[in-house]
Amino acid sequence: MRRRLYIVDIEGTIVKDKSFVPVEGAVEWINSFKSSFHQFVLVSNNTTHKPQDLINELKNRGFDLQPENLITCLDTAVSWMKKKKLRSCFVIGTEQLREYLNENDIITPSDGEVEAVLVGLDPSLDYQKLKVAVKALIKDGALLLALHVNRIYHDEKGELSPSVGAVTKALEYSAQKKAKVFGKPNPEIYRKAMSQFGIRPQNCVMISDDPFSDLWGAKKLKVKTVFVTSGKYKDKKILANLNKRFLPDRICQSVKEIRI
Repeated sequence: MRRRLYIVDIEGTIVKDKSFVPVEGAVEWINSFKSSFHQFVLVSNNTTHKPQDLINELKNRGFDLQPENLITCLDTAVSWMKKKKLRSCFVIGTEQLREYLNENDIITPSDGEVEAVLVGLDPSLDYQKLKVAVKALIKDGALLLALHVNRIYHDEKGELSPSVGAVTKALEYSAQKKAKVFGKPNPEIYRKAMSQFGIRPQNCVMISDDPFSDLWGAKKLKVKTVFVTSGKYKDKKILANLNKRFLPDRICQSVKEIRI
C-alpha cells in the first residue's frame, strides 16, 4: 500500500469559521491519523494567528496536532522575505501578524517609507490604511505582497465577508502592480507540504471548502481533490462557475465522509 498525504484546509473544512468550533466529526477524523498508515498536513491561509497560536487553538478544540502538521502562508511569506533580505513592510492585517513579523526581525511602521506592503486579513481596515499602502506602492516603489487571495470568508459571527483577495485586487488596480502571493493556490505551498513528507502529487489528496482557490491550485499539480460543503459554499451548484478541468474529484458534506 502506498502512503498517502492528506492536505487539509482548516476554516470551513475542519472548523466552521473563525470561531474555531469544530465541524461535526472533524476532531475524530483528524485524530484517527494517529493510528493510520497515512499522514496529514493542515495547509492554511490563516493570517490572523501566529502559527503556534493556531496550533494551540486547534489543540484546545481537541485536535491531535504536532508542529509538522501545519504549514501556513505566514511561514512561507516570512521565509521569502528573509531570503530577499526585506527588513520593513507596511501591514494590512492584525496586531498578531505585526507581532509575528517583528519577532522575525521585520519592522512594521504605521507610516513612512517601507520596502513592501503585506496584505493579510484586517477586520479593522479603513480608508487611511489603503491610502498609506497606495503611497508606499506608488511613491516609494514598495513591493506588493499578499498572504493569499481568497475571495470571501466567514467571520467569527459566521457572516460572509470580503477576504484578502478583495483588498489585494484593489491595491493591484490602484498601483498597477501585480502582487506576490504566498498562500493557496500558489503551487509552492503545496510543494512545500509534499516535500516535507516526501510524497508525490499522485499520492496526495487536497480537501477544502474552497474550489476556486485551494482545490484549483492543487488540481494544477495533478493532486486529487475533495470539495466539502461544510464551509463557505453550501451548494455544489457553485462548481458551475469553475473551469471543468479543475472540477473536484469528489464532493462531500464534511470530512467525516472521507475514508482514510
